[in-house]
Amino acid sequence: MSLPRHIFRAYDIRGIYGRDLTPEVFLRIGAALARWSDKFFVCSDTRLSSRPLLLALSAGLLGAGASVVDSGEGPIGLAIYASKHLRYSVGYITASHLPYEWNGLKLYYPGGVPISLEKLEELWRQASGEPSWSVSREARYEKTSYLESYTEFLRGLPRESGGLKVVVDCGNGAASLVVPGLLRELGYQVVAVNCDVDPMFSVRGSEPTPEATNYLGDLVQKFGGDLGVAFDGDGDRVIFYDERGRALAPEQVAVVMINGHRVKKVVANVECSGLIDRYVEGIGGSVERVPVGRIYIIYKSLDGVEGLGVESSGHFVTYSGANLDDGVASLLYLLEALRKLGGRLSAHVPPMPLSKRLKFEVGDERKFEIVEKLRENLVSKYEKVTTIDGVRVDLSEGWFLVRPSNTEPVIRVTLEAESEKSLKALESLVLEELRKAGLS
Repeated sequence: MSLPRHIFRAYDIRGIYGRDLTPEVFLRIGAALARWSDKFFVCSDTRLSSRPLLLALSAGLLGAGASVVDSGEGPIGLAIYASKHLRYSVGYITASHLPYEWNGLKLYYPGGVPISLEKLEELWRQASGEPSWSVSREARYEKTSYLESYTEFLRGLPRESGGLKVVVDCGNGAASLVVPGLLRELGYQVVAVNCDVDPMFSVRGSEPTPEATNYLGDLVQKFGGDLGVAFDGDGDRVIFYDERGRALAPEQVAVVMINGHRVKKVVANVECSGLIDRYVEGIGGSVERVPVGRIYIIYKSLDGVEGLGVESSGHFVTYSGANLDDGVASLLYLLEALRKLGGRLSAHVPPMPLSKRLKFEVGDERKFEIVEKLRENLVSKYEKVTTIDGVRVDLSEGWFLVRPSNTEPVIRVTLEAESEKSLKALESLVLEELRKAGLS
């Protein structure tokens, strides 16, 4: 049985339940994973399809001779904790921020190391072959929740806590199982919104965009909150609101974290605002750029880079990677930063520069050719060019980034500048350079 190749993506497995993902698919994936480790920790988010997929994965592991520790439902921070701190191989059933009909699988090696693209390709080949069913006297199935152990770990992260009012929107997802209770135990006043589990995400969906969560700003003001926070379905992505009801960009949040925790080393993806560079360099620190994707800020923390990781989609690596990109830890880190700084959150939030995003539909082969030609042209022309993920050029008036999409036949352009005039000038420059590189 050849499994659908397209569900094995760059960093995880994802598809629509009942069409791309079935219990049979996860049974075979489990059997293949038993070759990698003789014991797996499994848990899941709160989607309706997560339990049958988790049981199928467990059956495949057991049937091929591996032991299983089933911890049931929890946010993805539980899976990260089990991998990084309990040293398990981990399978976490989730589709993260995608709609309820989707599901998937995130895999970690012991120590918190996420599975790589190359290993996912190997897993696809192995799972597409005949399973190697075997009987093992040592294989055991243990159903034990580690949710309280994970929560206890989180309680120990902040050195300062309590005294603030937080409006929490868990999006009816897995963060509901931990966040409201944890914050109250730490001494915070909590206004809970959408913090009962709803596997359909029927209120606002699983993805916490500013558009989907704009009501949160009104609620923060209505209840006199010090800040608001909204989570995605599995609890790794977060969006924050200040006490004035404004949705904050991840880079603005990062500046507050940097200031409150006196961070001098920041890892940010190439799409993050130059606001971070200006602020960090102004206090004698440094910013290291990485490709777009949460996995790259994770890898840096696993390599021993201490500091803060920032991803433009709302992922943070906080407490120097204590639990990687755990959104609950990100919330605790920001709350602690605000406690240390004192005053209102808005007073510590710098304004964002002006920005614009463009998208051009280009065939999959051509998009890479065009961006490569663009890279060749720009490297010889400009002093500060970053080519780790597309082409980013930093100029005195702003910066631009041109990237071929990894998932669509599209070239994406991001521009940022301090004024409308500079932004228009950058846009004209980029369009001309793309024309020279072959974009029609």
